[in-house]
Amino acid sequence: MKKFFSNWIQSLVAGVAVAGVLGTAYWTFIGLPQNSTLNKTAQTVYNSGLSTTDVASQALNITVYRTPTCGCCKGWVEHIKQNGFQVTDIVKPESEIQTIRQKYNLPSNLASCHTSEIAGYLVEGHTPVADIKNLIVNKPNIAGISVPGMPIGTPGMEMGDRQESFNVFALKKNGQTQIFNSYKF
Repeated sequence: MKKFFSNWIQSLVAGVAVAGVLGTAYWTFIGLPQNSTLNKTAQTVYNSGLSTTDVASQALNITVYRTPTCGCCKGWVEHIKQNGFQVTDIVKPESEIQTIRQKYNLPSNLASCHTSEIAGYLVEGHTPVADIKNLIVNKPNIAGISVPGMPIGTPGMEMGDRQESFNVFALKKNGQTQIFNSYKF
């Protein structure tokens, strides 16, 4: 039994050391772009390691559909503009935005206050820039991604230092969903 615990502890220490080396190498060579509009805690969440020069400029064209009264939608649009996206901002009645969601078979429990289209994908709600860039660079075989509702601390929903944990869901073309990314605070 003593030998088992000794081997287990050695394996644990080796694993932690490898993870530390890999993590340090990643952050040293990849780094994160700075964004003065977000606090330091949020920078690691909302900015991807990809700079906008790593993504073809035409891939950063996004069309956002929102209602005229949505203030947080304007905040999200400003956030993605500040991160290099070219935005076509279209104000429509909710019924017309719902038609766009139906085109991608978005379940109502994944809806938010605004809908976007980029590179043939649906992007619903206050989705972080890192996840949108991941989507358009890796081109997974899905219909789109969604941050349902309006979680506090997501782009456009900033409230000081408050942040809620949230998931970014992948919407498969058959209507099923799975977690695309997860943020825990």
